[in-house]
Amino acid sequence: MKRFFFILIPLFLFSGDPSDIKLLPPANHQIYLGAFPDFGGSEDEVTTGKVRDFEALTGRGIVWACFSNNWYNGIRYPREHIHAIHQAGVIPMVRLMPRSSDRQGEAEKTFSLQRIIDGDFDRDLHRWAQDAKQDGIPLLIDFAVEANGDWFGWSGIFNGGADTGGYGELDYPDGPERYRDAYRHIIDIFNAEGVHHVTWAFHFNLDSSPQEDWNQPKYYYPGDAYIDWIGFSLYGAQKVTEEWEGLAFSTQLAEHYRQIYAVSQNKPVAVFEFGVTDGHPDGNKSVWWRDAFETILDNPYVSFGAVSPWHENWENEDGTFSLLRIDSSPSSLAVFNNWVAYPNFTDTPYFSAVYYGFFPAVYQLILQ
Repeated sequence: MKRFFFILIPLFLFSGDPSDIKLLPPANHQIYLGAFPDFGGSEDEVTTGKVRDFEALTGRGIVWACFSNNWYNGIRYPREHIHAIHQAGVIPMVRLMPRSSDRQGEAEKTFSLQRIIDGDFDRDLHRWAQDAKQDGIPLLIDFAVEANGDWFGWSGIFNGGADTGGYGELDYPDGPERYRDAYRHIIDIFNAEGVHHVTWAFHFNLDSSPQEDWNQPKYYYPGDAYIDWIGFSLYGAQKVTEEWEGLAFSTQLAEHYRQIYAVSQNKPVAVFEFGVTDGHPDGNKSVWWRDAFETILDNPYVSFGAVSPWHENWENEDGTFSLLRIDSSPSSLAVFNNWVAYPNFTDTPYFSAVYYGFFPAVYQLILQ
């Protein structure tokens, strides 16, 4: 039997090791609101102020703020970034990004999946885990996002693809299998170090690229014994030069939702990234938002536990701009804020054990 408590969190960090501290799904079929709150093009320009700015735009709090822990200069625990988000009273969601540069569409050679599996970076990964344990701040960690796409260097297509004879099981596609085993290896290191305050996320792209059987998200999945949440990215047109037709949230979910439950039927589901550009000649961002939130709140396919919009604008190589900030226009912000004001959305996180740490809010916690 579960017991529910309302606890005002005191001003000291968790100590001791009574049990795992995991982020649970919210109660009563509510939905967490998280965000990427415009941490820059490198996704790691993290400040407390940017988290609070996003919350001021929406008029409500968020449960997590995600950022990228890029390995450009080596594998290091991002203490400053984690503390900045923590000071805002929000859970840090850390995207471990094993990349040595921002180049896309080619294999990552320095931090390859095979080198991770072989233990070439174990010393640094153990140190990362040790530093996280010393801090004691509950984290969501998301390793090498969207591996079933063809843009990041850890994507399956660059790590063996559909071949089955170069690594591991003879009837398993090598590219996804290497990703699966690299992620398992990292989680095993954290477990060996006794890090019990990490909630592990598996993050794929809802629409695989290439759309081939070997590249389905289920083949990349480390397994229910390793992962706590599963989720995906789902975008409309990100550029004004991209086609608008067929990229409505509802359309894409209806087409690809089976991929989600092929991964796992036991884990809470999140939209870890979603959004659409403003100013497209063939579509309206406010209409896209409306369709997205109507689908999130009422669809026959998926019960969502969390949603996390991507809040950023950037300039493209062709001189056009991608306008994904929620306030890219007054109408966009008004529609977004109207939906997230619904009581279905919550900024109160539920943990599987008591966490004694600084958050300027009353936490509703579940002791199991």
